[in-house]
Amino acid sequence: MNRFSYIILAINYLCVFNLRLEAASVPVGTNAISVSPSVLAALFDEARTNNSGLRAAEARVNASRLGVETVRNWEEPRFTLGGVLSGPRRGRIEEDGDLVYGVDQRLPLWNRPRLSRDILVAETQTQATEAAFREAQLRRDLTKALLRIALVHRTTSFLTNDLAWLDTVIAVGEEKFRAGTGSHTDLLQMQNEKSKRTDALRTEQNRLRTEHAALNRMLGRELHAPWPAVELPRLAPPVAYTAALAAYAATNEPRLKVLRQEKAQAEAVARLTQTMRRPDVSFGIQGRQYTGDAGFREGTFLVSLNLPWLNAPKYRADLRRDEAKVRMVEAEMTDYELSVREEILRLTFATDAAHREAVLYRDEIQQRAQQAVASFLIMWEANRGLLREILDARRSLLDAQLMQDRAIVEQHQSFAELAALCDLPDYFQLGRLLVQLASQPPHLHNAPAAPPK
Repeated sequence: MNRFSYIILAINYLCVFNLRLEAASVPVGTNAISVSPSVLAALFDEARTNNSGLRAAEARVNASRLGVETVRNWEEPRFTLGGVLSGPRRGRIEEDGDLVYGVDQRLPLWNRPRLSRDILVAETQTQATEAAFREAQLRRDLTKALLRIALVHRTTSFLTNDLAWLDTVIAVGEEKFRAGTGSHTDLLQMQNEKSKRTDALRTEQNRLRTEHAALNRMLGRELHAPWPAVELPRLAPPVAYTAALAAYAATNEPRLKVLRQEKAQAEAVARLTQTMRRPDVSFGIQGRQYTGDAGFREGTFLVSLNLPWLNAPKYRADLRRDEAKVRMVEAEMTDYELSVREEILRLTFATDAAHREAVLYRDEIQQRAQQAVASFLIMWEANRGLLREILDARRSLLDAQLMQDRAIVEQHQSFAELAALCDLPDYFQLGRLLVQLASQPPHLHNAPAAPPK
């Protein structure tokens, strides 16, 4: 298949993918919201302002940025003042002077101020990429929280409908019992089933409040702030694994960007450490005068330096330590990049598995379960079947509906994970990214691509 065919297939995929994803943004009820780009953007803007974790990350960036301004090109000069005490044999103190004063200035040699500033600049950039990593995690967590709320809403709706169905069946059972054709045991069994569903509904309602509290915490709201219903998104086509997608994630994954900045910071520290083996040089002047007549007697120019060569093995050990830290970060980057590629493979397979599972329950298992419920119900009303068969078939139908919805939510959560690995604002951008990657020549699949527009 030539490159043009790949582009056509990718464009077709984009159309189907975006249509199915955008369909999730159309709420069914007037009081419901949906998982859509506009909703996610609004929530993230709110979280960027109110989330305590993001505020702390931003404060660290500001503090590090201010630290760059603290680097001094020249150290403060040192002023010395002293005097000479004469003994019984005064000597020639009038000629030599008895008041000694001077100034000593350390020279900014070996580019140490610039190297120190480079370390702080690299630290600031590391903090900035760390804050961007936190933002990507928050975008992913917000999306997954909305999807979980949508699933709990859907489960609650199913349980409520099932309770209404059980009320109808119980009414039929009571009529049959009063007519003498029903069983008291069947009536008790139906009431027990209703009690179980009622308890399950209460559990889901409590779970819904817990999910609301988790989402409110991420948004910086009061934990018990109310939320409208969230619509469950539609099933979307799976994302196929490609080397281009893995390469893009390995280039743009936020945590990898943090590691690259940490490497740059470690290299800056090593460059400064390398200069520590050179001596510190200071230049000073000293004057002497006699206090008797305030006359100046003599001046002296001084150059002083330490002798670092005596501790040369220690300085070499410092350099080896900092170089080892650079190699450590490089190894961590290599390992994490492989894990990112592995995670892309796992998530793409997860989107396919969730798609197949949802289709299986929607097109096959649910249809058969509905037919079984209807058939067993007719047989039971005609006193030719057992109530246990109806209840078992109804539970199977309810489980099939829930499994289908769980598969849809798992698929969209995998989309959110993929978007986070690719550093996309939301997973609705995945389709555009796949088209962009498919339009690249095969020999550029391992090269970084620009973010989708």
